Amino acid sequence: MRPDHYMVNRVQVSRMPSGIVALVGDLHIDRQALDVIAAEFHWSLKQFRTIYELAQANVDNNLIAVFFDPKSLSLPQERALRVILEAAPGALPILCHRFAEVVDWPQLAEAGAFHSLRFPLDLREARQALGFVWAARRHSAAFSMQVPHNPKQAVSVQTRESGARATGMVA
Repeated sequence: MRPDHYMVNRVQVSRMPSGIVALVGDLHIDRQALDVIAAEFHWSLKQFRTIYELAQANVDNNLIAVFFDPKSLSLPQERALRVILEAAPGALPILCHRFAEVVDWPQLAEAGAFHSLRFPLDLREARQALGFVWAARRHSAAFSMQVPHNPKQAVSVQTRESGARATGMVA
C-alpha cells in the first residue's frame, strides 16, 4: 500500500489533503504550526494576498475555511465578509480581529460568518476552530446524504424535521 493511503474497514482511504484552509490578508500566525494543525484534518494551508487569488483558487470548490483579517484587506468587517463569501461561497469564513476592535457578532453571524478569533491567534483556538469546521462539514455531508431525491418525500422529510425541531426533538 502507498504511504499516502491507509485502510479503514477494508476500504483504501487517501491521506492526501482533501481541501484547503485559506489565509487571506496579513495574519500574524505561526504558519508552520497552523499547517500541521490543518494536516491533522487532512487539509492543506495556503496563503492568499488578494481576494482575486482566493477566488481563482476556489474554481474546484476545494476551499474548506477562510481565515481573514478585514483590517489588512482595508475593508470594514461586513464588507470583507461579503467579499470572502462571494469569492469562496462553499468555505466557512473565520473572522480574525484585534482585541480592541468592536465586533457585532450577532450581525456578522447573520451575515454568514462561521467563527471569529482574536489576534494574536492562539494555536489551540485555531485548532478548535478547525474542529468546528470539520464537525460542521461532517454534519452537512451527513444531512445531504439523507435528503431523498423524490420531491414529495423531500417535502415530507422537511416538514417532519421542522416539526420535530419546533417541539425540541431534533438538535
